[in-house]
Amino acid sequence: MARRRLFYVLDSLEENEVGDQVANLLSRLSRSRFEPRVVSLGGDGALGRRLRDMKITVHRMELSGVIGALLVVPRLRRALAGLHAEILQTFQPWSGTVAQLAAPRSASVFRWVQGVPPPPTTLEERVQAWVERRASLQRPRRFVASDVSAVQRVCDQYRVDHADVVPQCLDLGPLRRQVNAVSVRDARVRLGLDEGHRALVAVSDFRDRSQTAQLLEGFATARREHEGLRLFVVGRGPEEGAARGHAEELHLEDSVIFLRERQDRATLLRAAELVVEAASWPGWSRPSVEAMAAELPVLRWVQNEDDPFVQGYAARITGPADRFARDVLELLEDPPQRGRLARRALADAQAYDVAAVAERWAELYGD
Repeated sequence: MARRRLFYVLDSLEENEVGDQVANLLSRLSRSRFEPRVVSLGGDGALGRRLRDMKITVHRMELSGVIGALLVVPRLRRALAGLHAEILQTFQPWSGTVAQLAAPRSASVFRWVQGVPPPPTTLEERVQAWVERRASLQRPRRFVASDVSAVQRVCDQYRVDHADVVPQCLDLGPLRRQVNAVSVRDARVRLGLDEGHRALVAVSDFRDRSQTAQLLEGFATARREHEGLRLFVVGRGPEEGAARGHAEELHLEDSVIFLRERQDRATLLRAAELVVEAASWPGWSRPSVEAMAAELPVLRWVQNEDDPFVQGYAARITGPADRFARDVLELLEDPPQRGRLARRALADAQAYDVAAVAERWAELYGD
């Protein structure tokens, strides 16, 4: 029986979190009933080399800029028709728009949407927005949101009545092996932690200044009761400078460490006792899923416990600064509760494992 031709249409072949997901998924899907290929609208990159090493066929359009934005649709349409594409999968807003317009009539288009693109400001972005408006007149078979909480936003933005849900994914096996290969003692030494120190990790996108301020104020309150606390803040964003300044105002320079990149994540996860997700996005982030897979309790921090975006999450919900401090201190002094939350986090992380996510995609492709 012939395998169905599955094409992943990407903006570029850069190595990033989306690219890592694509490589993991294609590795799984290539073993099943699909013949996966990749089409890159832009140039080559580290992801392209990784895919070719996996024996995945890569087709490159090599188009960029405003002219490229105008030329890519007819070029991609001709290429897909000549390659007899049956299923098109996209992971970025622009490649999704292009694939929707260029898809052969007999092909199914799946647009996976993690976030809504910002309003256009440059000429190129305005051209792309115009192309998206044209695409909105053509209804693809499936829109897919990365999280339950994003479904309505996706439907409103792309003018569709329904969106399926498939989460982001990572390969849990290698991650867990990397973390377990590092001893707790070595991890603490690498991070400069002494015997009396206890490490917390916060994940932030630095978009909500008040939320970041409350995070730091809550940590300052907790640190007054436990001087050995150390907070590693992972992430980057527009309010990062303000957060660093606020940490200095609270005299936390010696106990709050800002890490813009997740370098040596295994060391950080091995040394940490708790992870706090304090970001503006509604669903789990990749760093938090990694922490869950490493059997760390993950606190999803919101200011309002009735926030509909966090209902159903298997995580402690913390509130204002004083309550945040109380919850952290209580958990630090309650190893059995931390253990229960860690086991639950590991169980929840299974839904993000590449094996489960690849099977979910295969189900959608087969509908």
